[in-house]
Amino acid sequence: MKAVKYHGVKNMELIDIPKPQINENEVLVKIMYCGICGTDIHAYSMEGMFDWELVPGHEAVGIVEEVGKNVDCVKPGDRVAVGPPGDCGNCYSCNTGHPNTCVNAFFNTLGIGPDTQGAYAEYIVSKFPKNELFLIPDGVSMEQAVLFDLVGVGFHAVRRSDMRLGDCVVVSGCGSVGLAVIQSAKLAGASTLIAFDPLASKRELALKSGADYVFDPNDPSSIEKAKGLLKQANGAQVCFEAAGNPYSIDTCISLCMPSGQIMLIGNDGRPYQLVTAALGPHQYDLKFTFTYTKEEITMLFDMIKTGKFDLSAYTTLKAPLEDAVSMLDKLAAGEIDAARVLLMPNLDLIK
Repeated sequence: MKAVKYHGVKNMELIDIPKPQINENEVLVKIMYCGICGTDIHAYSMEGMFDWELVPGHEAVGIVEEVGKNVDCVKPGDRVAVGPPGDCGNCYSCNTGHPNTCVNAFFNTLGIGPDTQGAYAEYIVSKFPKNELFLIPDGVSMEQAVLFDLVGVGFHAVRRSDMRLGDCVVVSGCGSVGLAVIQSAKLAGASTLIAFDPLASKRELALKSGADYVFDPNDPSSIEKAKGLLKQANGAQVCFEAAGNPYSIDTCISLCMPSGQIMLIGNDGRPYQLVTAALGPHQYDLKFTFTYTKEEITMLFDMIKTGKFDLSAYTTLKAPLEDAVSMLDKLAAGEIDAARVLLMPNLDLIK
């Protein structure tokens, strides 16, 4: 079968590998769509993300083709989304209600863990079907369901934050995750929501997703304009960093009120210099957030099905698997405005 393998920065290739075989506890899934995640773009274009080889792809949906005899959670023909495994059941995180930070999940996540075979391929094997396969309900299309990962990250960040009804919120970075934060924060009752992104097209999507005001962070006057809108609160109660960029963190710090919260969502391989003498007197709450829980994906699928969570702002660009490297080049160069590029490993089955 066809697959795309990562060898290092700017070094990926389309290869042929054997179609995987499953054991009695595993599930074989035929991939319909796989999104190119921001993590994939960072790993492809800069040092510091992966130092191992793998077949990338961790935002995938497909159809169950074969199940092992011990598997009873899915059956052939089921439509499924493939997420991180989590829930090992043995670590402290899993046993204290935080399965998204399972210490064993990262290295077992398809398309991220060392030497894993992700969904930049025609098939994947789910070794942890009860924990990483989500049934896609009727009424939710494959094209909607494949956005579960990027929407889930933003959804989880808002649920994990201390945001309260009526709070002022800043979102820095209006890519796919940032849009999910904007919509989630609006649904949660943000009174004033200000978004930042250097691309005009993304600022337009931010407005469509629920932002009240949008600014270009490269405009020297933008921070002061935003502060004027937040004057009564002396800044925003909660700022969400969703770009994975050190400069974006500075934007959030500049607009966070004293004793406010800065939620760090974006992942980036570059170091960030933290000056405690400048930040400590403001008593900021710097809080990291990571992925999502199975419960939250179920919530999101229900909200998508009923129209409560609107995916119309998440523009997609479809491409065959053979175009993966060229798409990564264009995404890294900022030449694609779509919220997500969807690879189609089994193009002949897409109707």
